[in-house]
Amino acid sequence: MNAFETFSDCTAAGHTLLHSIESHFKGKCSFERAYCRYVYHRHSPLQKALHAMKYEGMFNLGKAFGRELGVWILEAVPSESIDCLVPVPLHPLKRIERSFNQAEKIAEGIAEVFHKPVRTDILVRTHYTATQTGLAITERRKNLEGAFKTPLSDIPGRILLVDDVVTTGSTVVAAASALRNGGAVSVSVATLALTGKE
Repeated sequence: MNAFETFSDCTAAGHTLLHSIESHFKGKCSFERAYCRYVYHRHSPLQKALHAMKYEGMFNLGKAFGRELGVWILEAVPSESIDCLVPVPLHPLKRIERSFNQAEKIAEGIAEVFHKPVRTDILVRTHYTATQTGLAITERRKNLEGAFKTPLSDIPGRILLVDDVVTTGSTVVAAASALRNGGAVSVSVATLALTGKE
């Protein structure tokens, strides 16, 4: 995995990720912390690896990526800073199409390092949304309006939300909003990669 473009350190990566999301949402996102390992570019070795993971059944790559991301995060914060990991969910129909959720596999890898549970029952995707690729920020937001909900009345206080790649942050912001509305005290975000400028 050394062929991929990495950030210099975990703290700097987190600041870059938060700044990127906030720049698209005019500062209106309230993640407790943010973590990111790689810079994502089209036609890069990382894109090829993630494509293989998502569409060619190489889901074990997700857990390997997650373990590396977990070790990276532990350089900055102790595992006691979160109660559980929540992967960004796929709509049930999309999960059937893909056979697994890549964010869940990444979360499982992090969990092996953190020794914290992965909770797939806390957040569900209620809308089958069109792909976000190629959409402007306003279209992405509209695409995700009401897309997530928390079916449980009692959820853990400190959640680490996990996704694979963040571009504008629309998906993780919508998911985090649902978690906070459901009672989460704090939501941090961990993503394998942040899309870089082309």
